[in-house]
Amino acid sequence: MASTLHKRDSMEASVETPLSTKPSSPRPDTYQPKKKASLTSLPPSVRNIIYKYALDTELVNTGLSNVSYTHSLDNATGILKFKASRSPFPIETGLFYVSKLISTEALRFFYSSNLFVRLSLFTSDARHAKTMLIDSGLLFAAPPASTLEASTHHALDVTLVEKDSEKKRATVMFPAQYLPRLINFVRSAGEVTKSWGSTRTLHLAMLNSYSFSTSRLQGDLLEPFRVLKGFSSVTISPTHTLPHYTSGLSSSLTTKTFSVQQWLETITELADLSDAARSTTPSGAANYPLSIEYASSVIVAFTYGFLTSAEAIHGPSHAEETFKAIQRLRWRVELGLGIALSLQHKALDSHKDWLVDAAIPARQRQQAAEDLLCAESSIDKALSLATDSPSPASNPWFLSLPVELIPPNKAGWFSEAERAQTWYALGVVHCSLGEYLFAAGAFERALGMWGQNDGVEKVERAFEKARCGIESDREGMFKGHVQPGSGLRRAARVARMNVGDE
Repeated sequence: MASTLHKRDSMEASVETPLSTKPSSPRPDTYQPKKKASLTSLPPSVRNIIYKYALDTELVNTGLSNVSYTHSLDNATGILKFKASRSPFPIETGLFYVSKLISTEALRFFYSSNLFVRLSLFTSDARHAKTMLIDSGLLFAAPPASTLEASTHHALDVTLVEKDSEKKRATVMFPAQYLPRLINFVRSAGEVTKSWGSTRTLHLAMLNSYSFSTSRLQGDLLEPFRVLKGFSSVTISPTHTLPHYTSGLSSSLTTKTFSVQQWLETITELADLSDAARSTTPSGAANYPLSIEYASSVIVAFTYGFLTSAEAIHGPSHAEETFKAIQRLRWRVELGLGIALSLQHKALDSHKDWLVDAAIPARQRQQAAEDLLCAESSIDKALSLATDSPSPASNPWFLSLPVELIPPNKAGWFSEAERAQTWYALGVVHCSLGEYLFAAGAFERALGMWGQNDGVEKVERAFEKARCGIESDREGMFKGHVQPGSGLRRAARVARMNVGDE
């Protein structure tokens, strides 16, 4: 923050000193020069923009010529040495040495935004390693082996071993944005040579999480590998992964071909774990964050499955049953995700104005607003599937897949009770956000479909709460202060507010 300069005083002359018509100069002992702007004086949001353009490996390469590599073989070690035609990642390394604060921030941004992958190749034939690195189109850095071996800040270790070879031929580092190129090369090699995978073993290990959610990190670094098949052996470190996730992934990687049934079974297991974490059992309380992580991992697996194996999924064999199972599972996961997101903040919903209650810490209100808006969106997606809505706005598939890959859906695949449950969940979230008109409409629909089945009393109580909320908003409606959607807009403002460290 810039220092405040002392105001000049032109009346500092004493009685003995004649007054001058010229402005007096500032006294040397009171003058404070204005501090120069520096990185540390800038707001964090501005510093992040600087880091982005100086340290993001994709942005720093924009407009530059392609990189080509030459190589040589170290006869003493048998390791390939690569030399790039130019720096593959021309980042501003000077940021790492500016100050302790800037260095810490810059390094954190550099590693977390690029998600570096360290690839090690073991093979008796060095040409195989060279072919993979050059022909796959990877943009990689190949510093001295000792430097790479000492690295501890990267995101993922990938080790590929051919025929149990103990001869390391290459170790390189590249950003995760190039991981699909490596995977596509391996996939193509397996399709051309059917025995390719059976002669190789794969080892995967995530080293750092950078405070990202586990489902996001798995989705960026591990889930893309699921498309590969036929490895003789796969080991995946459970560190920074969800429990039981790695066993399902390693099983998928060792199967000979893609099986829709096995793919669905693996994803369903994750959905079951999400439901189990959300349920309160005699042995312990519900774990809503874990339930959210599992549900998110299912959605990621669905997306990658359709993007990489759409032809097999859309195949004629048992298509009707397959699509029904897929749509029902997606509905179940979206609904469960919305419920878990909302329930973890249920204790805050003490009165209708809790989102702007200064007695509740601002950061807590901000997180609750974000989660409730996500919950409303997720349940709305579930409702879109359960009602087979013609509008693509809330359809979860339209938001992540090309139109030609979206699976068909039918309203008949869902029961009235399931639609009632979805409407009820949506009404609960709207109540938490102070949208009592929307909530009352959702509860009314839920009651109409619920019938006399178990649990109808809770819907009636929720409907009454929504009606009471409407009554309490009556004066605000007359004055124009309360309108349909005002609660959602208020939550959006709270979610976007800049909350300083408390």
